[in-house]
Amino acid sequence: MPPQEDQENINPAATTAALEDEQLALLGEIVTMIHQTTTQNALRNYVVHRTLAQRRNKFHDTDQQQLQQMTNTLGVIITEQQRMNEQLQAWQQVSRPVRIYCTPVRRPTRTTRHDLAGASVWTGDVMSRTWRDRLLGAGADATFTLVTLWLVLVSTATAAVILRA
Repeated sequence: MPPQEDQENINPAATTAALEDEQLALLGEIVTMIHQTTTQNALRNYVVHRTLAQRRNKFHDTDQQQLQQMTNTLGVIITEQQRMNEQLQAWQQVSRPVRIYCTPVRRPTRTTRHDLAGASVWTGDVMSRTWRDRLLGAGADATFTLVTLWLVLVSTATAAVILRA
């Protein structure tokens, strides 16, 4: 019975020390493996982080360029609108009818609050017959022009339909 003899000759202190040494060696290997894995993960994370940062910067630059182009386009549009607004205001100033300022007519005998055109004499907004006739004539001219343009448009459309058929 050789296995029994070996068990009797085994020193328990030596066995415990050998087990502790073996456990320490295994713990050392585990720590080394964890360190290598952590280092590899850290390196992989660094590479991923750099790649993401580069992509973000690329997209950020593209977004900045697009925003700058949109800002420039809006600036041009706003400038053009302001220029057109100024032109319209200048045209409105030029085409605005001249307002006639006059003092109220005070008649010593019989006074009326309205003249023949129906405007108030006392507030100064007198519209003479001449100006009223000019405005009515301009309206009639504009109406005639619109009717003429409409007839030309309808006749052109009719001719185009006839030529297609």
